[in-house]
Amino acid sequence: MPAALLAAATALASDLTAPEVEAAAETARRAASELLRGQRAGFQSVLAADAIAARFLSDAVWRELSPRQRESVRNVVRDHFVETLQPVPGSETGIAWSTARPEVDGVSVLLGLRYPAGVLKTRWALARSGDTWTVRDIVLADPGISIAAEAMRPLGSDAVRRRDPGRETRNILLPRLLGLAAIAIIVIGVRRRLTPSGRRILFLTAAAPAILFVVDGALAVHRARAEPYVLPETLSPPAGRTAEREAVRAQREGRVDDARRAWERAVAAGAPPGPADYQVGLALKAAGRPAEARVAFQRALSRAAPAPGAEKELGLLALAAGDSAEARSRLSRYVALAGPDPDSLSALAVAEANVGESGSAVKSVEEARALTEDRWKGVGLQARLYAKAGDARRTVDALRSLDAEGRLDRESLRSDPAYMGIATDPIWVAFLNEKPE
Repeated sequence: MPAALLAAATALASDLTAPEVEAAAETARRAASELLRGQRAGFQSVLAADAIAARFLSDAVWRELSPRQRESVRNVVRDHFVETLQPVPGSETGIAWSTARPEVDGVSVLLGLRYPAGVLKTRWALARSGDTWTVRDIVLADPGISIAAEAMRPLGSDAVRRRDPGRETRNILLPRLLGLAAIAIIVIGVRRRLTPSGRRILFLTAAAPAILFVVDGALAVHRARAEPYVLPETLSPPAGRTAEREAVRAQREGRVDDARRAWERAVAAGAPPGPADYQVGLALKAAGRPAEARVAFQRALSRAAPAPGAEKELGLLALAAGDSAEARSRLSRYVALAGPDPDSLSALAVAEANVGESGSAVKSVEEARALTEDRWKGVGLQARLYAKAGDARRTVDALRSLDAEGRLDRESLRSDPAYMGIATDPIWVAFLNEKPE
């Protein structure tokens, strides 16, 4: 697996061994596969919901929550992860590529999750828990959104607060005592006018609300004494979540200006501005408005928490405009910041080749080929870069690996301008003149 190859190379700089890194990567791949198939139980079994909640609320607060409160928070965390990543039932999904590297506090696994709309680049943070690995967070790499942080947004600084047991007990008991007193006054005032059988009916009728007041008050007081912190019974989504959904829907429908206004409302309500600017840039780019898209991507990078994908998009815009130097610079920064993926590495290889860095271009495309499952695409790009570097032997070796599959058209290779640099090389000429098996 590609993850195992990268793990072996990077684990040398870590206390973790290559097999340990690969074990963590396999945990992430298996959990992702189960989630994409709609099997949420397998994913939730490796999601460290307790660790996520404790990190945001603090270990001290988490320990003092009651079992009932902790289970409520766990459900919020689990549900948000599943809702964010689970596809529409019946859609075609899978893992497009994966790679892993050790970190100071665990292992970082990059997974390309394939959905009908495209491949979503995600970064999974795994940490050891006994003999197993658990998922501590998943980050949507391009917008730079932590799913764990988004899951905990409803539990902001004012959602969990320490109780004042004495005051809460008084507040609980006072209205119930007044209710019992009112019932007693009514019973005393009415009973003298009733017959013995009427009094029995009166007492039975009054007993029901009296018992309800007593039981409800006892339970409420017990909860106030047993739970040091107040946690909302129903956790509402953050104020900006509705506007975010409106923005995403407008983007999908091609209503760019509506999407931009919805993202502005989401940011005003507390949504992170960097990812919002990034999404606006994507919508403008898809609508054929590259100049406005460039401004939005630059704004996304200027935020306190920038969206890494904006760097990649600016690099792709520069490559399309013929500015390979800027494209190489931006794509290199993106890969260093967000980690490698086949598409960004392939674009980086093209930019490097265009500025004369043939060796770097070959290295980038070889790394892309190691990640991608699309073997034909990887080999084709690799062969073109070898040809651009003037290396006919390596070009032929790359293409020959696909010759047995019958997917090579030598006539199209003769006219492909990508191979003009080796057009007269005897090795290339001999290869083109061969008869395919």
